[in-house]
Amino acid sequence: MKPLFYITALIFLFSCAQLPEPVNGWIDIPLSENTFTESDVPYKTSTYEIPLYAYAALEYKLGILEGDTVIYEWSVEMETPELLEVEFHGHTDRVNDEPGLLMFYKIHNEGKGSGTLTAPFSGIHGWYLNNHSAEDIVVVLKVTGFYSELAQ
Repeated sequence: MKPLFYITALIFLFSCAQLPEPVNGWIDIPLSENTFTESDVPYKTSTYEIPLYAYAALEYKLGILEGDTVIYEWSVEMETPELLEVEFHGHTDRVNDEPGLLMFYKIHNEGKGSGTLTAPFSGIHGWYLNNHSAEDIVVVLKVTGFYSELAQ
């Protein structure tokens, strides 16, 4: 009974899926949302050395427009890397004391990180770094993509 069910299901699926006819040996597939984007911001690659004193915290910020993408990697050399708390997040500018948007992408204390971000909204996107150790450290951040540098 089961083989007959699977054969019937396959016939039904193939009859529902109407692929266009190939042209010159190719089937043209429609472009899906967020597969391709263009940016008005110049493409750049930068490496930042971010000094962070013992028991201090700071936010390192980039300006990223909605839909633009960055690829990043950061690392730190310290005796106990789990004492560096990192919040990767984004937020909008607040206007006239109105609430802004805030989104946390990742909160961790792994001593390194890498990935991509396609900004869900235009605004400030970056890393809040909180050094809970007694040593001064330097976080090395490498970023490539479509972003603007902001005053820190």
